[in-house]
Amino acid sequence: MPNQTPPPIRIAVVQCTILWNDISGNCQQIERYVQQLQGQADLIIFPETITTGFSAEAAKRADSQKGEVYTFLQKIASEYQVALAGSYLTEWGKGKVYNMFFLFDQEGKAQLQPKRHLFAPGGERAFVSPAMERTIFTFHGWRILPVICYDMRFPVWCRNRKNEYDLMICVANWPRPRRRVFSTLLRARAMENLCYAIGVNRVGEDPQGLVYTGDSAILNARGETLAEAKENQEEILLTTLDYTPLSELRHKFPVWEDADSFTLHLN
Repeated sequence: MPNQTPPPIRIAVVQCTILWNDISGNCQQIERYVQQLQGQADLIIFPETITTGFSAEAAKRADSQKGEVYTFLQKIASEYQVALAGSYLTEWGKGKVYNMFFLFDQEGKAQLQPKRHLFAPGGERAFVSPAMERTIFTFHGWRILPVICYDMRFPVWCRNRKNEYDLMICVANWPRPRRRVFSTLLRARAMENLCYAIGVNRVGEDPQGLVYTGDSAILNARGETLAEAKENQEEILLTTLDYTPLSELRHKFPVWEDADSFTLHLN
């Protein structure tokens, strides 16, 4: 548990289309949303691979380490005094490409977490490297588990050991045929981990013929819907998360005390 009760945080979820492999156009879209939401949110969350869309071709356009996209996001967060989250494709370390979850705070400081579970049916292993560690972000006193799309299918990766996080954020490019899975897993992760859960998915159709219906949602730790986007529509969800109801539920229903202990081995 945090030493002090974190303040409420204002969340904006952006359910939007993504321009295929158009980094400049997508960066312009990000800034337009940030301008539109100025003063309304502490944290604005975008879908997975927000600057390119999801494909092997996009990986060839991966940002360099702390390159153009990184610098842009850092600048926008600092200029508009708002935190930004999502994921983008970037080279990092020894030339490996990662699908990288980012959270830039209002001062431009970055917290980063690569995607762990690479989507084999989509051939993601051929162009992206997996995470070798799991990081818990902190923002305004809240502890956040960053999750990218397919990662949400794996409950061990998402497990909230001894209430080590308060909020799970899943950014996704989750297509229409599996939309029910997306919504079901998001609700399950909220309830089994006694945490707020936010799912941010894109809409539209990509050149590969995949259609995305969105289904973005914000849930409380009981799995109840606080906000939910309309199907197939670009939309912004706005809500304020309050730590007190979460803390009260954890004290009233302390299932975490009975959870099995384990060690997560990554190789």
